[in-house]
Amino acid sequence: MIVYIEYVILDNFVFTLLICYISYKIMRESAKMGRCIVATVVGTAIAVLYPFVKNMFWAVAVKVGLYCLMCVILYIKLPKFFLRSSVFLLSTALVGGVQFMLGFAVYGDAVKALTYPISELPLSLFFMPPLILFLVGRTILARLNAHRLRQNFIYEVRLNTGENSIRVRALVDTGNSVKAKRDVVFVSSVTALELLGSSFLKVVTRKGNSMVIHTASGNKKIVLFDAKMELYLSKDEHIFMDVQVGISDIKHCDYEAILPLSVLGKERIL
Repeated sequence: MIVYIEYVILDNFVFTLLICYISYKIMRESAKMGRCIVATVVGTAIAVLYPFVKNMFWAVAVKVGLYCLMCVILYIKLPKFFLRSSVFLLSTALVGGVQFMLGFAVYGDAVKALTYPISELPLSLFFMPPLILFLVGRTILARLNAHRLRQNFIYEVRLNTGENSIRVRALVDTGNSVKAKRDVVFVSSVTALELLGSSFLKVVTRKGNSMVIHTASGNKKIVLFDAKMELYLSKDEHIFMDVQVGISDIKHCDYEAILPLSVLGKERIL
């Protein structure tokens, strides 16, 4: 079987880019495609040199060094660097596992599945059409869903406490006029736990960080904590503001937070 170097490079590039992309998605955030492409180019360029490294020690050393370099390119200056680096290994195992599964299905032998190409054509050619269709379809559905959410006063927001940051969907409630020191954003206890992390118990048990609100069922005491919020109005229009987050009961499949109407009157940043 003849294997062309161009096919090897194409396969390596496509699957390395897929690994980088998946590593961001596992962390539940948008992939930084600029970083992914740079890391993929570096990884592919060095991978081409693997066959020329005959010494086992240096082969392992090159792979470890490449792993560290790619993690720096992908995640430097981002929070949870070591967690992200571990997720990168997990993404590599997922993609490599799929490649091994296909190879074993063709040859029925583990050694051949790890060392032989599946066909004279690059494996990436079989993956790219469904992958492109998936990405195009997801983009179309995301735009349709974003339009539907805006029609129902539901927007994407990012809440940040300094240590942790999460992105959720929030309903602008026209009847919500609750305000403490700042505008109050209501989230469920589950969302608050995800945002606060290990500080959750400390925040909910701290004195002096609560207020009483009036509801249809009577007065209710809620816990408050400070956060920064970024409200995504459109692709190029956002609102940045300091808010207080109140822990309340929110049980709805379309949104995880409730905003006061006053946030839409804040200064918008293009």
